[in-house]
Amino acid sequence: MESVRIYLRTPLYAARKSSHVPQGAVVLEGKVEEQAHGGMVVAVHVWLDDQGRALEGAAKRLFLPLAKIDHVELLDGDAA
Repeated sequence: MESVRIYLRTPLYAARKSSHVPQGAVVLEGKVEEQAHGGMVVAVHVWLDDQGRALEGAAKRLFLPLAKIDHVELLDGDAA
């Protein structure tokens, strides 16, 4: 599993404060568990807002459609 930081095009939808994801989450950190056609399954353990501030939220497994993702930063290994 690859450790990643995912930058979303728009915040995750959160209907209310007791939603399954924190309101305003646009940067996620976790591990890619699976890549499927049209998206990826990610075990998310860090939630950040658009200012880089940490948001309170439990670890979750999410399917993220590729259309929702702006770009992904690979955290494992060094850049060449």
